[in-house]
Amino acid sequence: MLNFEWETPTKIIFGQGCLSRLGEEISRLGRKVLLVYGKNRIKELGIYQQVLDQLKKVSAEVVEHPGVKPNPILSHAEEGAQKARDGKVDVIVAVGGGSVIDESKGIAIGACHPEPLWDFYLRKLLPRQALPLIAVQTFPATSSELNQVSVLTNDRTGEKFSVRSPWIFPRVTFLDPTFTIHIPIQQTAYAVTDMLSHLMEGYFTQTRDFPVQDGLVEGMSRALMRAMETILKDPTNLDARSDLMWAGAWAWNGLLKAGVEGASIPNHMLEHPLSGLYDVPHGAGLSIIIPAWLTYKKHQVASRILKFGRNILGMTDLPPKDAPVKELDRVIQTLVSWYRKIGTPTTLKEAGIYTVDIEKLTSQALELCRLWGISSYSANDIQAIYQLARG
Repeated sequence: MLNFEWETPTKIIFGQGCLSRLGEEISRLGRKVLLVYGKNRIKELGIYQQVLDQLKKVSAEVVEHPGVKPNPILSHAEEGAQKARDGKVDVIVAVGGGSVIDESKGIAIGACHPEPLWDFYLRKLLPRQALPLIAVQTFPATSSELNQVSVLTNDRTGEKFSVRSPWIFPRVTFLDPTFTIHIPIQQTAYAVTDMLSHLMEGYFTQTRDFPVQDGLVEGMSRALMRAMETILKDPTNLDARSDLMWAGAWAWNGLLKAGVEGASIPNHMLEHPLSGLYDVPHGAGLSIIIPAWLTYKKHQVASRILKFGRNILGMTDLPPKDAPVKELDRVIQTLVSWYRKIGTPTTLKEAGIYTVDIEKLTSQALELCRLWGISSYSANDIQAIYQLARG
């Protein structure tokens, strides 16, 4: 294993009714609150009123910032940062999924710096501080509730980039699985695809076996897939919803890649331009990109594909190594079939995208290669993968 540092300063409060402790946690950080959320869903489900009751309980002054989009945009985050400055906010409370939490992290940075917010996402600047953040997760998928990453789309340029900083770890995260029971099956499927991609990225790109990390990834992947299949039959199954919520928090918070040699995130590198330019759900974009990437890279990652097939997809008849190409293709097609079973697209055509600007996608992916330190992809490689993704 490589040397590494790993931390998770976020306090997790998990379980039914856990939001009753929100006021107590807010009062530790201040009285002036910026409340960030999406549209009206949290109001329809009664979550919004629960949050307001907790804020009222501790006499908090509240500034609201609704309207976060599923792919959160820079201009809206800038508006939120201005509200936070004008209101002299002490703490941000993000109520929603990864998009709401990601934008809230951007607001937390923007409220504390005079420089353009996008400069932090371009990695021109590093955050020097940020407002404290409390997350109330209602749509698990991205692990934003337990990590130090924020992703925004620049709605002026179409670029979808990220910032990483220990300043933007949530101080406290509330995970009540009952908040997720009403998530529609299709959106649940997109969330599971996102979670699985977080597990799969390092698993496929690492340079050798790492028994501890491999075991964690394999066990969590199987649990996610089982939970999704249970939810297809019984959308209100609380145990399965709880499994998704807990796995979603851990899949992308750094633990599963800690010390893993060679682990990188090429599928996210390729998907971010796709959802940035065409506004497809992130999970849907990943279920399109991953089969194309596996097909293009199958000879380089053959042993990991076989291991994935045996230990995660349950294909026990696969040879241990040196399998013919048809066996690698069989694993990829089994994954594709599972994606289709849960209702996520596996090609751009299946997602209703028939015309794509390959050059623009490639240009953004190459910029992400530079920003993220992924050096093994040429423009030709990237274009070939996008062509495979067309279907």
